[in-house]
Amino acid sequence: QENSKKIVVSKFLPFLVCFAASLFFFYEFIQGNMFSSIADNLMQDFNIGADKMTYLSSIYYLSNVIFLFIAGYMLDHYSPKKTLLWAMLSCIISTFLFAHTSSYTVALICRFIAGIGSAFCFLGPIRVASYWFPVNRMAMITGMIVTFAMTGGILSQYPLTHLVQLMGWRSAVDMVGWFGLFLCFCMLFV
Repeated sequence: QENSKKIVVSKFLPFLVCFAASLFFFYEFIQGNMFSSIADNLMQDFNIGADKMTYLSSIYYLSNVIFLFIAGYMLDHYSPKKTLLWAMLSCIISTFLFAHTSSYTVALICRFIAGIGSAFCFLGPIRVASYWFPVNRMAMITGMIVTFAMTGGILSQYPLTHLVQLMGWRSAVDMVGWFGLFLCFCMLFV
């Protein structure tokens, strides 16, 4: 009985660990895609036009691109778990600040910081998977990680739009922050 439990745990533990690491990627897909759900509200609330809105939306991706190499270096040289948790916490804190700021400049900084954290969200789970799975299974595991992350993109569309209509964009983004904190605790303990 004891040996069969160990076999089951040893079979599913790598999947569980990779799933936990993928929670950050899932969360970042919500972050990256939520602007389609809140763009009109942001333009009204910050009193900005389409040009400034594109800056606010694209700065997330700009910082992501700038920091991808740094993220790769850090994940190669430091604990992937600790690195992912710090990156996710920076995204969560910036999400809460973004939800409560009335300053366009602070909003830009918050989105820039969220983009930095996002640089770690794909590389981290792949790095973790490389510890737990052989090379000949990495394509399948990567596909699973990306599929799971894409569901975050789905959540950031209609469900988030509906939430924005019910409670306003600030409360909805605040809830995204709380959801991220919940996911971060799941990552911490798995």
